[in-house]
Amino acid sequence: MTVIEAQAPVATGRDVEELLRAGGFSRFHRKAVLVTGAAWTFVAMEILLVGFVQTIFTAKWNLNGTWAGLINSSALAGSLFGSLVLGRLADRIGRRTIFQYAILWYAVFTALTAVAWGPWSVMTLRFLAGIGLGGMLVVDPSMLAEYLPPQRRGRMLVFLDFWWPIGLLLATGLSWLYIGRGIGGADSWRWLFLTASFPAFLTFVVRRTLPESPYYLARTGRTDEAARVLTEITGRPVAPGDIEVADQTRSSIRELFTRALARTDAMMIGVWVALNISYYGFFLWLPFTLSGAKYFQNHIYLLLTLSALSQFPGYAGYAAAIWLVERIGRKPTLAAFLLLGGLSGYAFAAADSSSMYVISLFFVGFFNLGAWGAVYPYTSELFPTRVRSSAFGLLEGVGKGAAIAGPYIFGNLSDATGGTFWPLTFVALVMAGGGIVAALLGRETRGRKLL
Repeated sequence: MTVIEAQAPVATGRDVEELLRAGGFSRFHRKAVLVTGAAWTFVAMEILLVGFVQTIFTAKWNLNGTWAGLINSSALAGSLFGSLVLGRLADRIGRRTIFQYAILWYAVFTALTAVAWGPWSVMTLRFLAGIGLGGMLVVDPSMLAEYLPPQRRGRMLVFLDFWWPIGLLLATGLSWLYIGRGIGGADSWRWLFLTASFPAFLTFVVRRTLPESPYYLARTGRTDEAARVLTEITGRPVAPGDIEVADQTRSSIRELFTRALARTDAMMIGVWVALNISYYGFFLWLPFTLSGAKYFQNHIYLLLTLSALSQFPGYAGYAAAIWLVERIGRKPTLAAFLLLGGLSGYAFAAADSSSMYVISLFFVGFFNLGAWGAVYPYTSELFPTRVRSSAFGLLEGVGKGAAIAGPYIFGNLSDATGGTFWPLTFVALVMAGGGIVAALLGRETRGRKLL
């Protein structure tokens, strides 16, 4: 007799949330977390990778600062477009199609970057690859949230962002291998992009083995399919009649702009803007900031090491967030990390010694990346299933707009003030402001059902 046959059948009249809770964290969930997390490494790697080859492009095509900035921002601009369009599409046609093909789209255009012949082609191909990244950014957390049992949802969604620094490691390692060691000679950057696309193709194959979201299937009346998926997820027999489906209105993007969600919209837009401006404004300008500090001048290897290591305290930040979102809740974790990140950012701006620079820099990485971990479960649980991917798309789109603006504002403030104190202070205030918005307007979602 098999294990499934030995278990009592699932009681009737329970919704998807209750069935997932009863099934607990299964082998299926471990696979889903690994497959989804692997894609997260490519998101981080893609956004950071072009920075390593920027000097090659600048020298090869004699680019000015404007062109260099456009190439650096092109993947972010594509991600903005992909988030808005593909997030909405995932709510209309289902998560699985976007979940599968967004990473294939990314892999194809990352590989094609290897045949770029000038700045326009690089910028266009980076934009197109960014569309796939935008799809992954909005659909992956929605999909994973709708697989997970509620008692483990918060921690596992924080763990999803734990993969971001791994992408940083891959981007750094591959760049050192091809550019630093000169593998491929003058065409080293072409081999770099080809190599970066290969694991994404493999991940596409694995992602095809994951089913559609049971929440989406139940909401759209496909209870036979929902029962099969729930049986696969939980390892327990679920029949179509076991699933209780609440009445659902038709998915409409207009629901995100109704009075019922106005407070949630305002709060989450404030948080996502704060996170994106602070992360991209701070870390993309970090080498420039450190090179201007007298403690690190003429120490290029120390400078590069600090720039790379500054984000690795985020590992500890993610670990802390994984524990805190279930211990004290999503809202207080997110608000506290943003506020403390802002204080750490100001301490870095006002640092007057090398030890103060290093200590405050590590705390910025800890709190900023920990806040990134906390924002995904919080966002997933604030919006109903019928518009969850659309909400992620809207917030990722607004966030990526802020990500593009953050480095630009930083540069303009630096030019206007002749230094980095006020730009860094601006970034710190924005980060702390996001924490205040979360504290004042947010509501706790720990233990609440996905709607």
